[in-house]
Amino acid sequence: MSKQRTVIVPSSEGISVDTLSAEVAHWLSAGDLPPQLITGHQMIDLEHRFLIGAIANLRRICVDQFAFNNCIGCGKAMQERCENNLIGLLGDVFSFILDHFKNEEAIMRESMLLVVDRDVCQAHMEDHAEIAAKVQEIVSALDSLHVVSRIRELDALLTRWVTNHIALHDMLLSRWVLRDDSLLGRM
Repeated sequence: MSKQRTVIVPSSEGISVDTLSAEVAHWLSAGDLPPQLITGHQMIDLEHRFLIGAIANLRRICVDQFAFNNCIGCGKAMQERCENNLIGLLGDVFSFILDHFKNEEAIMRESMLLVVDRDVCQAHMEDHAEIAAKVQEIVSALDSLHVVSRIRELDALLTRWVTNHIALHDMLLSRWVLRDDSLLGRM
């Protein structure tokens, strides 16, 4: 996700991805996807709901992730709590990434989209690789005095994933699978 992309999310409201972040923040409290990002594919939507929940949990780790530059003023006990919570969440997110990307890439193959439009699938899989690499980068940069910085980085990554990756790649994949002549759409 090195490039910032802007697409129009398919909906009757025509909300752009750039303005969708505020809506995602609203839906975080409900733990659900914004209606514009529901793909209609049951498994993918269920997995994306996990992602929304992960963002909500991430935002509860630090008392104020946007105001603090580092963790020095929080005290040792609070630093340890935040670090342990972030490590646990990073483990969950990384495990989720491996399963979710494997599932989506299997759908690409099984639906024949990989054969029909290899470039679209290649871009989608490259975005998966960039997301995974960024999570690994956050894990390697983790230290107890800068947990808040890693929280902000992970929050930005996961939010971009919801607003850009889902809108750009996953909606296209879902439309392909759910088309009338799709064998997978009937499963």
